[in-house]
Amino acid sequence: MSLLLAPALAVAQSSSDPATASSAPLPAGNAVSQTRNATTLGEVIVTANRRREPSREVPMHVNTVSAQTLQQLGARTLSDYASYQPGVFFASQGGTGEGEVIMRGVSTGNQTSPTVSVYIDDVPVGGSTVYASAATFLFDAALMDLDHVEFLYGPQGTLYGAGSMGGLIKYVTNKPDTSDFSGSAGFDISHTQQAGMNYTERATANLPLLRDVAALRVSAFDQHSAGVYRAVGEAPAEGADRTHTKGVRVQLQVDPTDRLSFNLSAMAQKIAADGLSMADYSLTTGQPISGGPYNRRLNHREPFTQTLQLYAFRASYDFGWANLDWISSYQNFVNRSVQDYPDAFLALLNVLGPVFGVDRQLSTLYVDSGYDVHKASQEVRLTSRKGARFDWLVGAWFNRENLWEQYSLLGAQLPPPGIYRLLGQQVRAGFTEYAGYGDLTWHVTPQWDIAGGVRASGNSQHLSNVEDGPVAGSPGGFHEHMVSDDITKMLTVSYRPDKTRSYYMRASTGYRPGGLQAPVNSTILGPNANAKNTFGADSLTSYELGYKGSHLDGTISLGVDAYDIEWHNLQLYTYTLGNTIIQNAGNARIDGLELQSSFTPGHWRINASAAYTHARTLDARPELGIASGAPLPYSARQTATLDTRYNFHLAGDAAYAGAVLRLSSRRHAGFANDSSDPDFRLPGMGQLDLDAGVVLSHGASVDIYLRNALDRHAPVGTLNSEAINFLASVGGPMLVQLTTPRTLGVSVNLPF
Repeated sequence: MSLLLAPALAVAQSSSDPATASSAPLPAGNAVSQTRNATTLGEVIVTANRRREPSREVPMHVNTVSAQTLQQLGARTLSDYASYQPGVFFASQGGTGEGEVIMRGVSTGNQTSPTVSVYIDDVPVGGSTVYASAATFLFDAALMDLDHVEFLYGPQGTLYGAGSMGGLIKYVTNKPDTSDFSGSAGFDISHTQQAGMNYTERATANLPLLRDVAALRVSAFDQHSAGVYRAVGEAPAEGADRTHTKGVRVQLQVDPTDRLSFNLSAMAQKIAADGLSMADYSLTTGQPISGGPYNRRLNHREPFTQTLQLYAFRASYDFGWANLDWISSYQNFVNRSVQDYPDAFLALLNVLGPVFGVDRQLSTLYVDSGYDVHKASQEVRLTSRKGARFDWLVGAWFNRENLWEQYSLLGAQLPPPGIYRLLGQQVRAGFTEYAGYGDLTWHVTPQWDIAGGVRASGNSQHLSNVEDGPVAGSPGGFHEHMVSDDITKMLTVSYRPDKTRSYYMRASTGYRPGGLQAPVNSTILGPNANAKNTFGADSLTSYELGYKGSHLDGTISLGVDAYDIEWHNLQLYTYTLGNTIIQNAGNARIDGLELQSSFTPGHWRINASAAYTHARTLDARPELGIASGAPLPYSARQTATLDTRYNFHLAGDAAYAGAVLRLSSRRHAGFANDSSDPDFRLPGMGQLDLDAGVVLSHGASVDIYLRNALDRHAPVGTLNSEAINFLASVGGPMLVQLTTPRTLGVSVNLPF
């Protein structure tokens, strides 16, 4: 099977081209075959620039991967989706729904807020700020009625605003069809070594209500994943990270006239995990320390739930000369987690407890936290038609987020029973963002384009806190408020000498807003002189050169780009025993080279993509343990993916067999001498996935996959918790996530 890592690099071929005919001998009605075997640059439509256009006309690095392809590979989470994209990394914070995405090395490890935004169609999902723990809790969409996933590389600040410094991931859904009834049902069954059985059921129905005028589309799924990790100690359990994800999506499409359309959608998804997908490792030796590579010593269970309810309304009107879009959304994004603190931390607390008022010995210590984000957004956008001389786009954006956080540091006292609260926190925060943006493209000649864009943003924030307990850093309460503004810009020059080649130069900027933090009045080890009530925005400027082209009548397609990123005023966490603060700490630089290629000789398709990323600090900060030239966390110097597929017939039915090889050089999980974010070295690794499938004459498909076929057990991420990482730096366990063991599965889809 072909993963479509590079289909957006070829140019559409004529149906009369013999090469196309020989490479696509499958039935015309076979949508799977057509998508994977004949998709070319001219046919890949993306929305990266907020308008539907061929990928070849987008002057930036954009990758697309179909949801159908991911489903047939057995990919179930954002970590899986990202792993096929060189230069993209998912840093897990504990499992499905917990983690952050890094693109082009734009990461400081334990991040304050995201550097990659996540969208569903035109709606941003999840929190935007540190108060919502937005760099820890990331919406992890299951493949529920998705058409494809777009990966937009590099800063996207002009069209997508704050938090898209490294790039953007967009889930693009299937829209209701007002012309015909259709639907599908399917299931997925797999077995993971050392874990057990996984299974998924899914169904979708498209129901025309009034032919060519209105339709309703409904989809639902239920997904169970066996737990891989084993808890030992006071709270033993097999499959301690067992996960259940379920969801439903409903969309209503109404097209009263040829010019006017309405789309109303509602979706809900819930992730419920029994515990973290983390194991105990030694920071110094890099080896497991609790009896096995997937073992974790626990005194208290660690359930996690993530719930998203999202409602969106879109109205579009075509004036002829331009299209007006009105997009409203409301979402409730709730994350609740429990995290056990290891024995070493508990022992340290029992020794130091009397110093700051803990008057009893404790047998367990854990955090119980909940984050409830209510977010409403409104966008109005006017987009011109493609013109002979000029194209333009203007828009206005408004976003309001309100957060309620409840945080408790709890312990079971000795002798039991009894729960002792060391710290209780109730936080209320607000973030309001407003922006105006626009871009203009001048078609200087049929070959040359010049485009420029700007976005002016402002935000107001407030933060209030009520805190008590013997280890409270700000006992009592406080209330703070701030207002700030930012401007992002974009300039591109494109040259298309013909329909098969495109060259571009692009300069763009992005930023993360600054924010508020608690005024630290007391700590366990004394006051922190660097603590301030605010921290500033960090920003970056990216310069990119690229080429997209097709050769030998479309048999070979190639895309290559080089970029240079200047990152200023990095936002960093600093942890000392008793409080956590955010500081702005110097500058960084990232240079990179990315390659995508596709070769389609006859029945074969061979896709290869690679990325070289050199991400490092420019300034030494000895007080933070950061040296000049230190590698930025979670940035592999070299990554690559090789995907091969062969199409054939099996008893008269269309069939395929393929393999995907994923390679990565070593990465750093933190900075070498930083106790707040210690450096656990993640080794270089390679994973091989195999798959094969057949599409039967009546349209049903059966796909078999073998993920991690060589059963490699390699660390791929660490838990970025300030307290845990501080403890690891003084000898405690480092919490590490490993690759999922070998998984054999079958996916069946039945259209109707």
